Amino acid sequence: MNNYNEPVVALELCRFCAHCIAAIVVAGMLFIGLIGSWSVALNVGLIPLLALAASDLLARRQEHALQSAIRA
Repeated sequence: MNNYNEPVVALELCRFCAHCIAAIVVAGMLFIGLIGSWSVALNVGLIPLLALAASDLLARRQEHALQSAIRA
């Protein structure tokens, strides 16, 4: 692997970790919803999910920009 691909691989790893954390948050929301109430589950998990989605979107944009710069 050359040095040009390292930032792309790092961003892909960051996106993978964000997806894993999002899955854990959704599982926690489901658990809270089944045990307690769904409104509490949404209050607890909605903001972290939105933050993870925004970071994933920004990482995807940066990844595509780096890949297009490497190809050019």
